[in-house]
Amino acid sequence: MEKNRVYADEFVSKFMEGSLKHLKYIQTPIKIFALQDIAPYLRVPIPPILFGYNLLIHLTKGYFQHQIESTTFMVKAPAVIIANYGHISAINEVDKNAQGYCVLIKEQAMTSILRDQETLHIFNIAPLLNLQESDSDDLNALLQLLYREIYDGNPYMSYYESIFKTIILKIIKLSDTNKTLLRKEEIAIAFKQLVYLDFSKQKSVSYYADKLAVSTNYLNRCVSAVFKKSAKQLILEVAIMHSQLLLIETNKPVATIAYELEFEDPSYFARLFKKLIGVTPSEYRQNAL
Repeated sequence: MEKNRVYADEFVSKFMEGSLKHLKYIQTPIKIFALQDIAPYLRVPIPPILFGYNLLIHLTKGYFQHQIESTTFMVKAPAVIIANYGHISAINEVDKNAQGYCVLIKEQAMTSILRDQETLHIFNIAPLLNLQESDSDDLNALLQLLYREIYDGNPYMSYYESIFKTIILKIIKLSDTNKTLLRKEEIAIAFKQLVYLDFSKQKSVSYYADKLAVSTNYLNRCVSAVFKKSAKQLILEVAIMHSQLLLIETNKPVATIAYELEFEDPSYFARLFKKLIGVTPSEYRQNAL
């Protein structure tokens, strides 16, 4: 699925229009853009895409409608929305006068800057966090500081990484997820992270149990307690959601997509797709045209 990921320069060429000379590209693992430099130029609706970054948007003015996986969020200022690496995103509607900041963080940078517990916390946060004005002002001040350092001309990595970490810790605190995670929560969230990375090649629960150094029975109990579904069900749901992206973006036969996602039987893939989505893969593709 790596080849289907969309990165910043591709996003601009595919989904933005008009004169974009004002946009700057800095070769840093953390990228930040002012929303007022992006929103007026977006060609919406933007179809589901698999973004090659972790995405954080802080909205201080305006609104937009953002779909993450199968859930659609109406984001109204002041608010923060987070889409983790590996998740499918779509933008259905956007206020051309929106203001705030958009931050893109490479997965490797995210895991190197944050401790394991902090990474699990950010993955566990509900995507949409509505803010009080005072908290939004504090967060905006930190993002302004990050913006200035990234575009300084000679950005100091240790400094801007520390600013970014402070931003993430602030969001974790505001989200009220800054409690110590129970062991079952740690296992379930870490499992879900691994699934988003490896689902296209690995659908065996035992594979993920081995990676997490737990038994399959214990993994299933943890996942069921936290997500109210079995580990196998979560793996298959993620695979089917990503198959929707392939059905929209490519003309590949349904059977080819099934094989690419390591389903041994295209008929089983089609039945599972209809069970979860409500229509067959072919019907879904036709409806999306």
